[in-house]
Amino acid sequence: MGQSIAHPAPLERAALLRRLLAAVDEALVAAAPAAGDEGAAAALGEFVSLVRSIDATSGWPDGAISPERLPVCRFWDDAMEAGAGPLVSILRALEPSLAWAQNPNYRRRPPDPTFLDNYGYAVIVGPGDGPQALAADPRLALGVLLLGPGAHYPLHAHPATEIYYTLTSDGEWWKAAGPWRREPAATAIHHAPNVPHATRAGASPLLAIYLWHGDLATHATLTR
Repeated sequence: MGQSIAHPAPLERAALLRRLLAAVDEALVAAAPAAGDEGAAAALGEFVSLVRSIDATSGWPDGAISPERLPVCRFWDDAMEAGAGPLVSILRALEPSLAWAQNPNYRRRPPDPTFLDNYGYAVIVGPGDGPQALAADPRLALGVLLLGPGAHYPLHAHPATEIYYTLTSDGEWWKAAGPWRREPAATAIHHAPNVPHATRAGASPLLAIYLWHGDLATHATLTR
């Protein structure tokens, strides 16, 4: 990963986070007409309301944020180049402050030998008792998923309602009975609670915003 970007100061991070939340709001509103069904449209509307109510200065630590890095972060710069839309430039500026994490279920039992080297997520807004985030909110988890080229995130499920908003175009998505669908950037993908779904990256990294609502404490588990 490139190391030339300075770590934003707290006030700058708060301003960047407000810009990110405004951009997520705008992206979800724009994606709503193509949501596809009433359940997806309702979920998008609920997430828009939650995003609009987030306090961008909540939960800030007194000291410096301690960002964490994972092996998958080596693909961050390539993901930035492959990504599209205003969210990408804001994420580029926020990235030095992000703390990257992995689902503990997958760390205990990876789905394949290379998975952990090619998978990670960073929580941007989330519950105060969860992974380190830039702002705290007990109702919502919002962050970014990064997969390395060719990575396969196999079928999994969780009780939280989920929306993915794609920032790259070279990925494929599976939901319920399938089939695989290649989705362009700026697509909102809805997963109802406990519906199995999967993701795989193409020749370039996959980058997406994710949003969770509902049961935020229960991690996803593999269904196969």
